[in-house]
Amino acid sequence: MRSKVQTITPKKATEYLERNTANRPLSAKTVREFAAAMRRGDWQVTHQGIAFDTTGALVDGQHRLAAIIEADVPVDMTVFTEVPEGAFDVLDTGKRRNAADVLAIEGEKSAVMLAAMVRTVWLYQNRPELNWSGGDAGVTNHQIVQTLEAHPKLRDFIGVGEQIAAATGMIKSAAGAASYLVTQASRRDLSPWFDAIIEGTGLTKGDPRLLFRRVMFAHTRKQAGQVMRRRETREHVTLYLKAFNAWATGAPLTQLKYTPREPVPPIAGNH
Repeated sequence: MRSKVQTITPKKATEYLERNTANRPLSAKTVREFAAAMRRGDWQVTHQGIAFDTTGALVDGQHRLAAIIEADVPVDMTVFTEVPEGAFDVLDTGKRRNAADVLAIEGEKSAVMLAAMVRTVWLYQNRPELNWSGGDAGVTNHQIVQTLEAHPKLRDFIGVGEQIAAATGMIKSAAGAASYLVTQASRRDLSPWFDAIIEGTGLTKGDPRLLFRRVMFAHTRKQAGQVMRRRETREHVTLYLKAFNAWATGAPLTQLKYTPREPVPPIAGNH
């Protein structure tokens, strides 16, 4: 088996795909994700590239080649040749690394929660008006690492998220990410906000912090004979920010609701 790094143009990718005779069905979603990374310049040369067997047939890399064509940019990639026939059966059978795996390898503590918090921050900044779940809401490992580099203080809000979650039933990562976001956007001391939603003492009717706690409790309370409905990060972040905005601006808040199609609200000004 031989390998070399080669610059593959869209034209060359098209030629290589003509030698695709025994690959699995093409996933349009995977092609879109790869193409988006290539357009951003995030694609890097690794040991994972494209491979041809001893007969010249393409046995690995059809999604990468299709992505080069869709992105319409040349990409450097490792090309393997003379791969023994039958090797296709063991390609891509390992576990794919998720964002938490990548952060754990980098030595991050609480990697699972931190990865979820970083993902939430990225989604809030890049797609507040769109769905945060399902196949089209994917955030790449590279984007996770870049976002954490841009927001290193996110790490300090892991404990905050856990406290709020324990006190209100809010999703831990949503609580940590939302708390970081409001802190970044505010110039004032937010201790009264955090203390009140965690402790719940001294709150009176009409206080957004009290309403927020009650709504969160209602989300997690399971009545006899009822099935607890699924909690979603986007919903919890939206409710959190609505309550925070009302408290920070002194605006009255008589109800706190979430509509799936509404954009996640921006954080109200610098307070």
